[in-house]
Amino acid sequence: MRTQFVMAVFGGLAIGLALSQVSVPQPAQSQEAKGAKKPVGATELDGLKASAAAFEKAFNAGNAKAIAAQFTENAEVVDDDGNVVQGRANIEARFTELFKENPKARIAVELMSLRQLSPDVAVEDGHSTTTLAPDEPGSRSPYTLVHVKRDGKWLVASVRDFPEESSEATTHEQLQQLEWLVGHWVDESSDGRVETTCQWSEDGNYLLQDYIVKARRGEMRGTQRIAWDPLRHTIRSWAFDHSGAFTEATWTPIEELWILKVEGVTPDGRGASATRVVTPISGDAFQIDSTNMVVGNELLPDSSVRVVRRPPAPAQ
Repeated sequence: MRTQFVMAVFGGLAIGLALSQVSVPQPAQSQEAKGAKKPVGATELDGLKASAAAFEKAFNAGNAKAIAAQFTENAEVVDDDGNVVQGRANIEARFTELFKENPKARIAVELMSLRQLSPDVAVEDGHSTTTLAPDEPGSRSPYTLVHVKRDGKWLVASVRDFPEESSEATTHEQLQQLEWLVGHWVDESSDGRVETTCQWSEDGNYLLQDYIVKARRGEMRGTQRIAWDPLRHTIRSWAFDHSGAFTEATWTPIEELWILKVEGVTPDGRGASATRVVTPISGDAFQIDSTNMVVGNELLPDSSVRVVRRPPAPAQ
């Protein structure tokens, strides 16, 4: 199977990562023995992920100084009411006040996507759930954060929090955002063909997909279930194929696009991950751009694929 079709399958919306079809050569000796390095870009992304974890740890420890140390000197924080805090010193003072008033405040940060716009600039999107006291319900809201590199170290230049999300809609109503997926779809190239069927579950609480990958190496079948996660307040999906590979993904809407953060495992136990941007083009087509695709220790090329609605069969 050539790289082009592997990438199309790897990035396919309906089929998770189709990991049983990804052919990445395995070394004869261990990566440690060869002194293998992480794939290009992985070190940077790992550093940015560590930054989110460090913020969560410092917040839950009530350490305003450690939080402020993650920001640039002139950083800006905008809360969900539009209030602006400018400068590292003022940010530290604001968190010091918060922890003094709410000593048992806790936060859980859910990183949804990371994209490096240049060697020194990266954008992070996610959700944070803040609980001011153990006996109070938490508030969950989306955020966007800009990282900049200063003297080889990633620091936060700006953070923007958005209003708390509402969870009044039913599970079915939340999933109606993806109702356009219902139907029959096809993605075809010179290397093979991916056919997908999507329909509502009988109770209307899930979108169910079945897929078939047809290639020179044979056929692969699998299923995917898309659901609303009421705990994380986001859409999630789980895909399984007949080889034993499986993936899960978190879906985040950004204007007219969907950002998918996908993680999974291959049949032989290698970890895999990817970030996808899904762009509806019309009622009968959408595009998937896949980046940061990693299988084991291999960074795979970015890919782009267009999926079209399959026309109905001719009348008999």
